[in-house]
Formats: sequence, structure tokens, C-alpha cells
Amino acid sequence: MTVPAMRAAVVAIRAGLFDDVTDEVLTHGDQAFGAAVRSSAGPPDRSHVPWTRAGVGDRAVLVVAGHAGAGASTVALAMAEGLAEGQRVQLVDCSEPARSGLAAASAIELGTDGAGWRRGRRGRLDVFRLIQHPFDGDLPPLPESDDAEGLAVVDAGWSLTHALLDSPGSLVAGAIFVVVTRVTVPAVRQVEHVLGAIDGEAAVAALGPARWPQVVEASCGPRLRELRSRGRVVPVPVDRRLQTTGLTGDRLPKPVAAAGRALAALLDSAGSPQSRHRRRAVRSRTGPSGQAR
Repeated sequence: MTVPAMRAAVVAIRAGLFDDVTDEVLTHGDQAFGAAVRSSAGPPDRSHVPWTRAGVGDRAVLVVAGHAGAGASTVALAMAEGLAEGQRVQLVDCSEPARSGLAAASAIELGTDGAGWRRGRRGRLDVFRLIQHPFDGDLPPLPESDDAEGLAVVDAGWSLTHALLDSPGSLVAGAIFVVVTRVTVPAVRQVEHVLGAIDGEAAVAALGPARWPQVVEASCGPRLRELRSRGRVVPVPVDRRLQTTGLTGDRLPKPVAAAGRALAALLDSAGSPQSRHRRRAVRSRTGPSGQAR
């Protein structure tokens, strides 16, 4: 293999071009490098960052992976179910279909909505998944309920996470971020870069043991250490069954569901945007004295 062909292979791997760059292409020397760079399957177009104009603001919780294989889809589902116990919530999967961790998470499939989304239902959750990639539209309409405005929990996926890292602060203003990481040395080092790109408050879901090994603690950066000291890092157990089956329409294992409720409680604390929405809704019905109008 020539040096240009090896360069092309590296570029293709970084761009995720595992099917589009064939052996025949690689045999053409310098042409392979240009073919890999020009391919449409490369990094997403940052000029079309999804739903920056959706106007959802603090009605969105954005779940991003701190590194590859972090388990963001599992955390997004568990947290959405926890939040859905007290309000209307929809789970939105912004991963391209070939990379979706929520492809089988709906208990009931309800078809497509004609706007680029496939809709499903899981208990109290509406689950929306992309029909195809790329996507540069808005989120599905947020649900309304009697006591508060609805909330979207967004599994960001590869494209949105890269948009965040490339253009910090370019996503929904006021959105709450939950960053997912594994409890390993390289993972906590990588997650520090993601936390540094977030302009605002964040929480961390840490998949692994609740008590971190000393070598992992020593590898934490300043932002992650600060969040741990404030109690904004929630442990999520690693479940062997989920590692085999993935996310299906079955109930989540109880320890994972409990971790989701803990994350929901953290986001639903007194100062969270969701609590402010509910308090405003209650005040609008009861008036300043607390009596019903």
C-alpha cells in the first residue's frame, strides 16, 4: 500500500467511511486521498446545525456522549422515563438511523409524521427517531399538558455532539446538558473537553461503579472535579442484560431506572427551568395568594 493510500484510509476511518472507500479506490494512489476528503459521508455541515431556531430554550435536555461508547442512549431513555413520572416528556433521537441506540426502544410504533420523524410510544413517553440522515430541521412539536409545558429529552447523537465541540454555544440557548461518561481513565480525560465546550450548567451521568477507583479520580479535570464536589455526577450501573440486548421495548432494569430517576430529580431541583415552568403554571391558575381562581 502506498503512503497516499494509507493517508486516505486514515481520513476515511476518521470520517466514518467504512463502506464507501473500496479497495479499488485505494489502489489509485493520490486520488484516494481526495475521494475520502470529498465524500458526502464526512463530518456534518456545520451551517445547518439542527433546531438552533426551534425556540425550545430551557424546555430541552440535551444528552451528549463524552466519548465513543459512553452509553448516552441508555441514559437519555432512563432519564426521560424518570422525568415523565411528573410531566409530559418526549424522547427525541437525533442520531442518524444507522447509529441509533433507540431503534428498538419503542413498545409501539406509530408510523411517520411526514416531517422527517418516525414516532413510537413507550409508556408515558413519545419517542421520535429520524427517518433518514442528514437532518437540518427543527425538533418535533413539544407536548403540552394541563400543569406545565412539555419537555424534550434529546439523545444528541454524533452530529450534534460534533457541532457542540466545533461551535460551543451554538445550540439551543438555555438547554440543560447531561454529559455521559464511563468510569475509566481515558473516558474522564475526554469528557473534560466536552464539559469545557458547554456554556452553562451541566450534569454528568457516570456509567460504572459508584465509588471511583483512585486512578480515575486522579485523572479528572477541573470541571469534572467541580461537578463531583457539587453532587452533579450521578452514577449509572452497567447492566449485563442491556449490554447483550440493547434498548428494547421491555422495562429498563430497576437499578438503571433508579439512576434515571436520580438524574431527573437533579434536573428537577428548585432552580431548574422545569420547576420554574411548573411554578409559573401553578401561579397562573391560583393567583398570588395560592388560592384557585
